[in-house]
Amino acid sequence: MGPAPRRVQVSRRSVLAVVLAWSVAVLYVAQVHVPKNVLSLPGQKQVRSTVANVAPQGWAFFTKSPRDVEVLPYRRTTDGDWTSLALTPHSSPRNAFGLDRASRSQGIEISLLLNPAEKREWKECEENDLAGCLTDARSSRKVKNPSPEPTVCGRVALVQEKPVPWAWRDLVHGRTTPERYLAMDVTC
Repeated sequence: MGPAPRRVQVSRRSVLAVVLAWSVAVLYVAQVHVPKNVLSLPGQKQVRSTVANVAPQGWAFFTKSPRDVEVLPYRRTTDGDWTSLALTPHSSPRNAFGLDRASRSQGIEISLLLNPAEKREWKECEENDLAGCLTDARSSRKVKNPSPEPTVCGRVALVQEKPVPWAWRDLVHGRTTPERYLAMDVTC
């Protein structure tokens, strides 16, 4: 057996001082980056530029606005109904709670399908529900899906949907309302 490992003695006062210093630093970083509020730290205005340069926080990198519109794929079934092809939400059990990344690549696939489309090919939705919006959906173009593992094939409609504002959640049935769509025949 070798010699026993050496232990370093650290006083509680030293640990408390380090924890306190880091807490103050984190508090200043957070306070500089959150919107104006009732809390004001001493010297906050003077350290704002230093904190922003030393610890820039781009919260938008980690989050997406819940008010952003989304383009979701739907396929026409043989009986004329429209069924969702979306692999989201990413955290669902079918996506192994986020470990299966196929749902992330579907957004890129949809972008590739939209790339050749022109603005005039989009049709405005007259109805606030998906079925009403896609009642007269006619294919505007034929597209070959360039994705190596395609998930959007057949007669599809790419629908731009806007989330229903939280304040209106009890006034409508769905969580989104369709704004416009692009119908196409996609070969895989």
